[in-house]
Amino acid sequence: MSFSPGVNLFVGDNGQGKTNALEALSLFKIGRSFRMNRDNDLVNFDETFCRVETAVEYTAGDGDVFSVAIERRGEKSIKISEKEIPKLSDLVGRYPCVLFGPQDLALSSGAPTERRRFLDMTGSITDRLYLDDLRSYRRVLTQRNALLKSGGGRASRRAWDEELVTRGCALIEKRIALIQSLFDHLRQHIQALDLGHEIDVRYESDVVENLPDDVSREEHFTARLVDLEGEETRRKTTLIGPHRDDVRLMLDGRDVRRFGSQGQRRLISILLRLTELSYLEEKLAEPCVLLLDDLFSELDEHISNRLRTVLENDHQIFITSPVMMDWGASGRVYKIDDGRISE
Repeated sequence: MSFSPGVNLFVGDNGQGKTNALEALSLFKIGRSFRMNRDNDLVNFDETFCRVETAVEYTAGDGDVFSVAIERRGEKSIKISEKEIPKLSDLVGRYPCVLFGPQDLALSSGAPTERRRFLDMTGSITDRLYLDDLRSYRRVLTQRNALLKSGGGRASRRAWDEELVTRGCALIEKRIALIQSLFDHLRQHIQALDLGHEIDVRYESDVVENLPDDVSREEHFTARLVDLEGEETRRKTTLIGPHRDDVRLMLDGRDVRRFGSQGQRRLISILLRLTELSYLEEKLAEPCVLLLDDLFSELDEHISNRLRTVLENDHQIFITSPVMMDWGASGRVYKIDDGRISE
């Protein structure tokens, strides 16, 4: 398929493959599906492998061809312009796209894991050092948890404690700086959409909160590990650190997760994706491809019209919808029926 550089509308009944099309278009953002945990789940039930190839053109006029082949037995090969990449991190920042979908409601109402993933994905795509700090912390955390499960001695734990504190504080510092940058973008979108709400974003961490005067984060983190030593030994897992932190979203002074309506939570989730969009475009200096999975079905007309105005500026957009939508002369419409696309 050769798509319009403007709006591309995928129309079809439920279960025909509209979201699968967006899934294929988004694969090269991080080299994985946004909704499947296992690569071989992407393979058609009647086939032994699948392949996706996407040619992209950048604003400078050059381009790349991204391709992936996945076998049912689990092997996967990803290439950029016919050169195989050794690790998924080589995709970082190469294929800028942002997906809006029903699953985004978890950003405002789901578990802390969803908000940490949002932060870490955004930071890793735009900053290689962020990705390095995240990987280092996860490696240390895995080793320390393995030690706790095996009942390792206190001396061994102290050595991993020191590493956990060093790597954990570095990651927390990156996250706090990222949130401040993202919040600047968030405020701009709130003004552009004329929402009439006050929104605040706070990073919640046992390492950061209740920090005594003249005590560093590293010292506080170390002291808390000592306090939790008995409980961690009993539960055989690490109970403090950035892997347990959260991002609190406040709307007009109230916690959205606890007190927000369904519509307010959906609006906050869309604002976070808009924030991701403008932040990525600022850092990568390249427009993002927008993938909108049934985005407008639960939004009122006022918000929908303003959102369309924001999104249409200089973006290639792919939209799924069960019904036809009017996107003007620039729109191109595709029918999806039983997994087949036709213009």
